[in-house]
Amino acid sequence: SEPPSWAWRRGRILCHLLLSPGLAGPLRWLENCLRRAAGDREEDGERGGAHLGGLRGRGPADGSPHPGVSHPVPLVPLTEENEDAMEDRRFRSLLRQLGLRPPASEQESFWRIPAALTPQQLRRAAASIAHRGPPGSPQDLPEPPRCPQD
Repeated sequence: SEPPSWAWRRGRILCHLLLSPGLAGPLRWLENCLRRAAGDREEDGERGGAHLGGLRGRGPADGSPHPGVSHPVPLVPLTEENEDAMEDRRFRSLLRQLGLRPPASEQESFWRIPAALTPQQLRRAAASIAHRGPPGSPQDLPEPPRCPQD
């Protein structure tokens, strides 16, 4: 498990992010992206098919070079709210703490969910940022925007 200082630090950053105007939606979007990537990787493991860029339906029949191998999934912010969050220093710090990686070079524009993260790790990361309101508050939050691989 992680050292207590990391858990405390992540909790502190999450608290600030949840209280920041405009970041609740991006946090739901990020949670959804992590859960979708976990589900896609589990499906691919069961099928033995490959994942290129997180797209469903990729496999040996379509010429994928390495069946059963996960690939990094780009986090593409399709809304202005999510784009703004990706510029926020605290949001990027959270992405790093979750194990996501920034663009590696000028040729990459987007943060990525690394191929090395397992479905279990992705689900744990998603659960760690899941916003659950206080008891008695409405839980009917709008469905977050879909990830680009949907």
